Amino acid sequence: MILRMAIDRGLKGRDRLLLHIERTGQTIAGDIVWTARELAAIPHRTNVAIAHKARQFGLVPTLRIWSDADTVRLRRRYVTGTPIQTLTQMFDGKTPKQIWSKASHMRYRRPRCPPKLTGHPLIDSLRRRAYDLRITMAELDAFVGRKRYFAGVRHIGLC
Repeated sequence: MILRMAIDRGLKGRDRLLLHIERTGQTIAGDIVWTARELAAIPHRTNVAIAHKARQFGLVPTLRIWSDADTVRLRRRYVTGTPIQTLTQMFDGKTPKQIWSKASHMRYRRPRCPPKLTGHPLIDSLRRRAYDLRITMAELDAFVGRKRYFAGVRHIGLC
């Protein structure tokens, strides 16, 4: 019984989606749907071939493919800590999300930021020394037996 109700609900949702596509000519994401008449005008072609030809004619946005030269330029700048705004100006047509996504996919790492000052010289010196030794604040908390003393300084009123 429960399974049948779930199937009915799924079918109703499918019907609602198809009605929306038929009424507007677009998917819920806003992508334009090819009509049967348009597809019949281009016989013996796959959807991929039609989409490729539409890109060639400039009817749809071009694919944003990274070249090898762009990847090398990204690595040089990204790992040195160049601000994202500068990178978006260097790579026209790329958003900060696309730049971060490509760098993450290629496993490029940005340099670590130094710890923020808390105003307490002892805590600041401990945090700075841990940063110099490449110890994370979470590891420093584990050393002293606390949960979030160094890592969550803003929560204990020291900022």
